[in-house]
Amino acid sequence: MKNYVVIGGSSGIGKSLAETLSDQNTVYASYNTNPTESDKIKYFHYSHEQPLNTESLPEVIHGLIYCPGVINLKPFARISRQTFLEDYNLQVGGA
Repeated sequence: MKNYVVIGGSSGIGKSLAETLSDQNTVYASYNTNPTESDKIKYFHYSHEQPLNTESLPEVIHGLIYCPGVINLKPFARISRQTFLEDYNLQVGGA
């Protein structure tokens, strides 16, 4: 059995991936605003605005999956440069 950490594992693609992985592995998944409970997944709170507290994670991690998500649902022409850069920095850079 392997240990996987899914950042952004409380909803959407991250949650689905965490659930699939948990069938045969131990999965640690983060949430930011959606506290989640599961018998198969070990959830912990994490926000990109703070350092990751690794005390609740195992010593050996076999895989790290990064799935945070924000989306501004408006026409691309109406998204400000600042909003675009903030979304880009979170999705690509993790900050």
